[in-house]
Amino acid sequence: MRLIFKNLNILRSTLNAISMSFEIKDIVESAVTNLPNLFDFSCFGMFWKAGPTIYLYQDESSPPSFGQEVVKNMIQVLSLLGEEQADVSGIDLQIEKRRLRLHPLKMESQATLKSHMTLPLAVEGDMIGCISLNSEQPNAFDAQDLQFFSVIGSQMATTIKHFQRFSSIKDIATFDTLTKLYNRRYFEERLALEAQKSFFSGNALSLVMVDIDHFKQVNDTYGHTMGDRVLQEIAHLLKHSIRKQDTVARYGGEEFVLILPDAGLEEGSMIAERIRRLVETSPIDVGKARINVTISLGISNFPVHRVKSKEDLVKLADLALYDAKKEGRNRVCIFVPSGKKEG
Repeated sequence: MRLIFKNLNILRSTLNAISMSFEIKDIVESAVTNLPNLFDFSCFGMFWKAGPTIYLYQDESSPPSFGQEVVKNMIQVLSLLGEEQADVSGIDLQIEKRRLRLHPLKMESQATLKSHMTLPLAVEGDMIGCISLNSEQPNAFDAQDLQFFSVIGSQMATTIKHFQRFSSIKDIATFDTLTKLYNRRYFEERLALEAQKSFFSGNALSLVMVDIDHFKQVNDTYGHTMGDRVLQEIAHLLKHSIRKQDTVARYGGEEFVLILPDAGLEEGSMIAERIRRLVETSPIDVGKARINVTISLGISNFPVHRVKSKEDLVKLADLALYDAKKEGRNRVCIFVPSGKKEG
């Protein structure tokens, strides 16, 4: 009886730890950290369909082959439950070795798994994945283990579902629904952060405003649905033309904006010019036609332009964009103070 109460207390602590997690990885970490206090096992795996990701924890003494068996078992269980067969090659497999047994056991390299409990994770009829405990010992788990593991699985599923809902709300607040780029609200927050870092450290920061040339003509000629497609294609090109540390966002309408940390004026101009050429030479399908669109770009920079706020960066980049439009479009213009312009 004392052992049962002890296990119930451990179970309660495990459930609390899981429920307090806010990321998928943290949920799995909370579970695997507490599970050795309840079960004697050599591998724990969780398959999260939305990833799709398999988090696999193996005891430090486990042979590598155990991982393949766990993955196979989880996919097989989901298939038996009517789920579509997962493509293993498309799954992000994250494997970590650590001490999972309270009493270490040296395993032979030829050892195989002989017992497993693999349970689906489901909430409100929605199958979101499965979890699996595995052992190289036969008949390693009993009815009480199954009950406890089921309760833990239920808590994990509920917590993951809450996380997914929170992520959906967060995505709506962060991303533009049409282009899947960051939205203006996120851009403002990110620019404030990058500007503060640059102003404090003195490191360069370039801002690039981008506008699609003659976009109204695209809408008028091909319709707004095709206009949306053009926006999506341009967004795709922008997203895949920047560095890892850069940020691209939809500023509004047919305007986009790039934040380029640690990019001096020369590097920022090179990035902008590369993007301009890429867009110019990338035909876009609009129904039965293929069209080439162009963009105009304006650049501002700290410290070259001596800006004192993030608003100044935006204002000067916007003025440079206006110059690019005025000078014929399909070009990159760097902000030049009015007193230094020719004429």
